[in-house]
Amino acid sequence: MCNILIVSSNMTLKSQLDYLFKKYFVNVFILPQADNSEQAIHICQSTIPEIILYDLSLNDDVFILHDSLTNKFPNLRAIYIDSSENFPNIQKVIRSGGIDYLVEPLNESDTLNSIHRAIISLNHISLLNYQKQSTNSTAHNAVLPLIQFIHKNFQKEISLDELANYMHLNKNYICQLFKKEVGMTFKTYLSNYRVEQAKKLLRETDWALCDISDYIGYADPAYFSRQFKKIEGISPTDYRDYYKKNFALV
Repeated sequence: MCNILIVSSNMTLKSQLDYLFKKYFVNVFILPQADNSEQAIHICQSTIPEIILYDLSLNDDVFILHDSLTNKFPNLRAIYIDSSENFPNIQKVIRSGGIDYLVEPLNESDTLNSIHRAIISLNHISLLNYQKQSTNSTAHNAVLPLIQFIHKNFQKEISLDELANYMHLNKNYICQLFKKEVGMTFKTYLSNYRVEQAKKLLRETDWALCDISDYIGYADPAYFSRQFKKIEGISPTDYRDYYKKNFALV
């Protein structure tokens, strides 16, 4: 799952973004929305945001806020939304390394593509289907039950054969469909999803690594640690220590 934070006092804008996330993305978690910089900082004290959408019409200087947050969250991705096109703001967005600069009223296609690129840049799974609005949504409708099955059964051993039997589809077709629609293999998706569950447990519990490993479906804690480091770049222990040191509430 990818943590999303919206920083805006504009209820219409927040509602529109919330609608788009819920309609088109099944792998994101919307954090409590922040009306200003102070609320955003407070939220980020207890949660690690991965993508932030900033409303540039706020009285607060969101670029200063973003600089402050990226000091703690180096991989943070930002999308900036302006009430009207403003060249100085465009320059600031470029200098800040923003994913995109959008202007209200939001164009749905442009907004979806921006979010999609932000998720992909984090090496997360973006389930945005570019053909969702077309008349042919057969592939999209077929892959969603697969995703839901994985989310429900990730703690068990899941094979392509089991998925094929569950969907009453050919195993090779399942493999090709998953790769095409999700952008990665079934096995890679399962590993990523398990690691996301492990990250949550590392942040929110004091469970031993062997217990976390067993809970998310890995019988071998050493293998779990290797998979975690392969995906996240650090060990589970280092991840927990880093989170507690920098983000846990005192």
